[in-house]
Amino acid sequence: MATYDFKNKVALITGAASGIGFAAAKQFAEGGARIVGVDRNGERLKNLLSALPRNGQPHVAIEKDLRLVAEAQAVVPEAMQFTGRLDIVVNAAGVCYFTKMNEITPEEYNEVFDVNVRALFFISVAAAETMDASRGGRIINVGSNAGRKGRAWSAHYAASKAAVKNITESLALSYGSKNISVNTVCPGPTKTPMWETNFKGLKAITGKDPEEFWHMWSRQTPLGRVGRPADVANVICFLASEKGGFINGQEINVCGGFMLTS
Repeated sequence: MATYDFKNKVALITGAASGIGFAAAKQFAEGGARIVGVDRNGERLKNLLSALPRNGQPHVAIEKDLRLVAEAQAVVPEAMQFTGRLDIVVNAAGVCYFTKMNEITPEEYNEVFDVNVRALFFISVAAAETMDASRGGRIINVGSNAGRKGRAWSAHYAASKAAVKNITESLALSYGSKNISVNTVCPGPTKTPMWETNFKGLKAITGKDPEEFWHMWSRQTPLGRVGRPADVANVICFLASEKGGFINGQEINVCGGFMLTS
């Protein structure tokens, strides 16, 4: 049973083919929303469409590589061609690498900022410009606990997520008069496919296996476990619902208290 009513809503979700984006897409669809899923992995997008409940109108998959500015800028116009409106946008696409400071290349640095910051900005602005003030709109960005503090082994990722906080506040100020709220959710360690890449870097730096990190982070979290994608999706859907309508320009940690000890 759906927790929130999203009937007659259209939700555009980047990074929708896996992890937090996938979990959010499922929850929105279970609440009645029509989904526009955006991802660069076409095969995983097919899996997403097959996993979503049908809501009268077909869900839409848009395969885009958000590392490329032209593709990021094409997302909203293409979505509008299919759906004619957008009510909810979730920027869940993200790139993370764990790399020693002096080994971060310009190419890796740019990739992190291209997806985590630039694509998020242009998609959010384009979507906000299409939203009707009479219906209002919701934009929810996926930040990170890493954006609250510097990180020795993922400095570019931490900086990109700090930028997400500032962009969220700027968007909230700019579009609040249009009845659009903009917020950020900040997960702590959460079991998503992105960690397949992250652990390669951590292994090279520390020699530790993934399970050692999950165990350490679970012990470090006051609630005794790491996050699940659904934990973050729950908060995203609340912020997109009528019940969360008066929250604007905020960063909300979804980490079981990990921020208190990390």
